[in-house]
Amino acid sequence: MKILWIDDEIDLLKPFIYLLQKEGYEVKTATSGEDGVQLATSEVFDLIFLDEIMPGVDGLEVLRKIKNENAQQLVVMVTKSEEESLMTQAYGGWVDDYITKPFSFNQLLSVLNRTLKRRVIIGEKMAEEYATQFRSLVTPTDYAEWIEYYKNIVSWDLRLLEFGGKELKNLQEEKKREANVGFVKYIESVYRDFLRGQGPTLSNTLFSQIIFPLLREGQVNVLLFDSMRLDQYFKLLPYMRDYFEVSTQFYYSILPTATPYSRNAFFAGLLPLEICQKFPQYWTFEEKGQNRFEKNLFIEQLKRHNLRIKFAFYKLSSIAEIDKNIKQIARETADITIVIVNFFDLLIHSIPGRGDMKGVLDDERVLLNLLGFWFPISPLFELFKDLAKKGSRVTLTSDHGFIRVRRPTIVYGGRAISPNLRYKYGPALRTDSKTALLLNNPGEIYLPSDDPSVRFAIAKEDYYFIYPTKPTEYEREFKYTFQHGGISMEEMILPFATMKSR
Repeated sequence: MKILWIDDEIDLLKPFIYLLQKEGYEVKTATSGEDGVQLATSEVFDLIFLDEIMPGVDGLEVLRKIKNENAQQLVVMVTKSEEESLMTQAYGGWVDDYITKPFSFNQLLSVLNRTLKRRVIIGEKMAEEYATQFRSLVTPTDYAEWIEYYKNIVSWDLRLLEFGGKELKNLQEEKKREANVGFVKYIESVYRDFLRGQGPTLSNTLFSQIIFPLLREGQVNVLLFDSMRLDQYFKLLPYMRDYFEVSTQFYYSILPTATPYSRNAFFAGLLPLEICQKFPQYWTFEEKGQNRFEKNLFIEQLKRHNLRIKFAFYKLSSIAEIDKNIKQIARETADITIVIVNFFDLLIHSIPGRGDMKGVLDDERVLLNLLGFWFPISPLFELFKDLAKKGSRVTLTSDHGFIRVRRPTIVYGGRAISPNLRYKYGPALRTDSKTALLLNNPGEIYLPSDDPSVRFAIAKEDYYFIYPTKPTEYEREFKYTFQHGGISMEEMILPFATMKSR
């Protein structure tokens, strides 16, 4: 096994290093934090011993840099103090264990074995804990219970990124599929009540219920990350907490969970049918340009609420646009600064020479790990840090999530139906009601149509629509891809974070 020891007094540790080498460990050393970080990011080590107090970059800062590069790297802090405040700082930075100077070689071996075996021990206990926890969970009966249930599932997803065997991860996937079966049944039974105001905050009520009241305390920056799912948000949260005090609430996306519907409803403060009826000039049934009137819709929402305020509006779809606008956004003096970020596409396009990513990104876990590596070095994180330095109040949310589709379902309706994979509309639309919510009258859930014969179909669980012509070809092309627009916990249950600068 390979060990890195970072200590500015490494010469004093030569007897320990010699004994470790006699035990069969390969030991490399660094005498400064900078050299240690460079080694840790260029080579693979089973464990790193890190001195707490060093000249220049101290141990806690080195720890932070190492963990930002590789959150799974095992690090043991070597300290002269067991003060509670230090340990709180260290464990907050994900230190895996610590040893206090002076120590004996047996103590060193003990912490080494304990830390290296930690993953095995946790993996063994995790299956038991997983089974116990899910046995105690009851099927949710209201929207708040479904939020808690989904949060629990997501927390296990994130834990299983680091620990747990293949069997446990497969069991988790099956639990999610079972949960979505129940969630879809729940949504089918209560969604119309939601639209009448008997339920959670929805896309169309997010500004009026949560964001506008924040204006009483001063300026607000509203960052909307397109297609950001709850597990991705939780993956970002540790980075945010270094700069902000974060409070997280939750809301539900309207159906379909797609940008033309959920995001337009967000900025309009209205449901899609209401937008079409009140502002037909801002609603289009064409596939392209369905979100080009978001700023206009927001102006109309401000008028309805009698809010005479100044606002700024940014839509950033590339890294170059973010780089170009970071400083300007941080300098904004508007009452509300809205920043829409094409988050999902930016994440995918962050991979240089990615080529065909279909095989690489078959798994949400791969996507989460990619996010953990990309976000800390992205200009998006720089934007958050600039806003924190300014002392700004920031909100972060998403317009809808996404799901990895697995099961095809055939949809009939001719050439006039829309091309989306998770929702369809068109005349004489037909599909299996077990796999999709079929609406003969889209207006009953406030969806507009330009023809009385138009029907809507919204895919359930992890289904996706294919056509009866060449079904095998369509199934092969889209199976296991990430899609949105349907009914699932992943697409509908979304975070809303309020962040105050530390």
